[in-house]
This record gives sequence, C-alpha cells and structure tokens, in this order.
Amino acid sequence: MLHMLGYAVNEIRKRKKSYVLNVLVISLVVVLLVTLNGLGAAYKDASQLPFENIHSSITIQRSGNVPDNMTGAVLPCSLAPISSQNVKNISALNGVKGVSQGLFLWVFDQDNFKRVLGVDWNDSLGAKTGASLVAGSLPRNGTEMLAEKDYAQKYGLSINDAVNIAGTNFTIAGIAENSGKDMVSSDLYVGLPAAQSLAYDSTNLQKAEPFAHDDVNIIFVDVDQTQVQSVANTLNSTLNAPSSGGTTPLGQSVGAVTVYTPQSFESQISSLTALSDQMILIISAIAFVGASLIVVKSMSHTILERRRELGVMKAVGFRNRDIQKEVLSETFLQGALGYTLGIIFSAAAIVALSRVQIAITIPWELNPYPHFLLADPNSATVAQNYFLPITLQPVAALIALAVVAVISSVTALILTRYINQLKAAEVLKYE
Repeated sequence: MLHMLGYAVNEIRKRKKSYVLNVLVISLVVVLLVTLNGLGAAYKDASQLPFENIHSSITIQRSGNVPDNMTGAVLPCSLAPISSQNVKNISALNGVKGVSQGLFLWVFDQDNFKRVLGVDWNDSLGAKTGASLVAGSLPRNGTEMLAEKDYAQKYGLSINDAVNIAGTNFTIAGIAENSGKDMVSSDLYVGLPAAQSLAYDSTNLQKAEPFAHDDVNIIFVDVDQTQVQSVANTLNSTLNAPSSGGTTPLGQSVGAVTVYTPQSFESQISSLTALSDQMILIISAIAFVGASLIVVKSMSHTILERRRELGVMKAVGFRNRDIQKEVLSETFLQGALGYTLGIIFSAAAIVALSRVQIAITIPWELNPYPHFLLADPNSATVAQNYFLPITLQPVAALIALAVVAVISSVTALILTRYINQLKAAEVLKYE
C-alpha cells in the first residue's frame, strides 16, 4: 500500500498542472460548502442578537391610543398597558423559562423631554440595566434612579443630583452607559413600582389608556430555542383579543398585541447572509456536479496520456487491480489534499467574514421616540451594528468530506472501468 502511495505521489509530481487543477477544484467545493453553510447558520444566529442583551427570545407589547395632551407622563401608542394577569399567564406557559417586564414612559416636562424606563432590578431586564452601570450604584429605594451617560452629559447631571420626573423628585444613584445594542433604551431608569405610580397618577395617560397600579407595557420572555415559534404562536392566539376599534398612527389596530421573535428581524439582516436553505442546497448541488465533471474529465485525460505506460504495465504482468489501486491512490490523494486545502481556505474566509458588521434596525414600535421632537424624523430609527456571528460548522465540514469522498469515488469508478477495458496488445500496437 505504501509502495502504491509513493508511486501515486510521484505521478502527481510529474503532472503538477493537471493535478493542481483537480486539487483546487475540490478545495473550491469544500470552501463553498463550508462557507455557505456557515453563512446560513450565521443568518439565523444574527436574528437573535438583539435579544441577547435582554436574555430573552420573545418580546410582547400592545398597541394603544394616542394621548390627546402630550404633557406629563404618557405612553407611546405602540406600548399600551398590559395587565399583571397576562404576565402571570405568560409565565405559566409550557416552554417559558422566565419573564421580565418593564414600563416605558414618555415624560414631557417643562425642562426637557425624558424617556423613562421602569424596571424590576431583580429580573433579567433589571440585571441587564444594572450591568451597564459605569459609575455610582444601583438604586436602593424608590426615589433613586440611574441616568444614561449621554443624557447625563447633555444636561450636566452627576451622581446625587436631583431630577424631577412628572412632579416627582428622584436622586441619581448611578450612571449607566447604553451600549447602543439595547432593544429598548432609555434616558432614565427607575424602579418598576415608581414608574407605575407615575403612570397611574398621570391624568393624560389615564384618559388615553386606563392604567392599573400593577400594569406594564413591555414583556420579555425567555424561551427554550426549540420552542420559540410554538410559544409565539400560542401568545398570538391567546393575547390578541378582538380589536377595540381604530388604528394607531402606525396603522396598527388599537389593542392588538405584537409578538416579536428573532424571525421578526431576519429581513433587517444584510443580504450577505440572507441565504435560504434551498439556495444553499442548489448552489452546493451545482458545485458538486461541476467539480465532479471537471475532476473526471481531467483524470480521464491524464489516463489517456498514460495509455502506453499502463499498457506496458499490463504487458509485464501488472494485474488490473494493481493498476486500479495505483489510480485510486492518486484520486483519493488529490481528494485529501483538496479537502485539507479547502478547510484551510474556509477557516480563513470565516475569520474574514466574522469581521464584517451587519446592521439590524430595531422597529420604532419597540424603541419609540417622538418624531415631532426631531429635526430629522429618520434619526429616531435605531440601527444596531453587530459582527457577523459566523463560525466553522463541524457538520458542514463532515458534509464537505462526504462530498469529496463521493467525487473521488465516482472518478475512481469511471477510471476503473476504463482501465478494465484497456488491452495491452492494442495499446502497444498503436502507440
């Protein structure tokens, strides 16, 4: 066997141009298979990135009415109240691992406009908010809060300063830095009970949407990845009661519940990664067929060039199976070299692609900002940039190995049939 392998290596060296082409073609197939599958997986993983910071898989909110009077604390039309009973029902669903909740308010005070997010410091949303702390400490009571770093710098705020929110004084206990990758960002963060009191006591808010003391308006649900879609379907069917009539400025039915999942963000991902499984399959099939034809043609041409050599080998006593072993060794050696080179190129391509940034736009409904306060309404759109989460998929590498083995086997089978038909006397007579 070692003798045949050595002979095969020598033959490859003698015909470098021909065999280098085969190796490169095979490596190209491997690169396509591994990279395309990596991109396909990255496309699905990228849609989950906006949810990672809040440790959830599903976001729930309800559309509501627009307040007639924009003063004091009000609710954005995309974030109407959701009852505490709904939160309990969601927590009890099969597949739900945890639920966190928040209350997002627009506060139109005389000094400036404020976005206020009420959080439970003990759930995952509160933990995420606390993790963004860059100075000071977490609030220790209902009169303390966190200020977002950019907001604090804009208005010259620092720790221990007092801030009035809709007539209630709060003290800044800490400064939090919004990384720009938060699905719901805010200027000020207060405890959930404090935010609920602000909402409950707001006359303008109550006129637009009746608000109970323990209501919230945004819910984050942590679900096992395998059950995200089934839980989302259940939520859509159980939470969406008949519309109360009317539509929001965004064209949504008042009272309609919106359930966001990673699939909701797939259309926001760069077309670089927007490869469907069907497209990957088609491209892979074309690459497989094309590579097989090129390798078979190249090897067949090489065998034709060696007809005299093979005829002599038969004439001096080499059996068909001896010649077949040598040709098989050449074929599979090329396959092994092509596969190894392909994996190296694939790893390099994946490293390069992992440095590519993709932009995912968070819908206005999830992170609302009053358009009428902006000189450019488009600036309210939140686009988050992430590095493409692509990795070398072991399964894809195994599939590529199987494809290379099939290409080599098909080539070897065709060449074997040709060798069996080769007659030493005829070859020596005409060569």
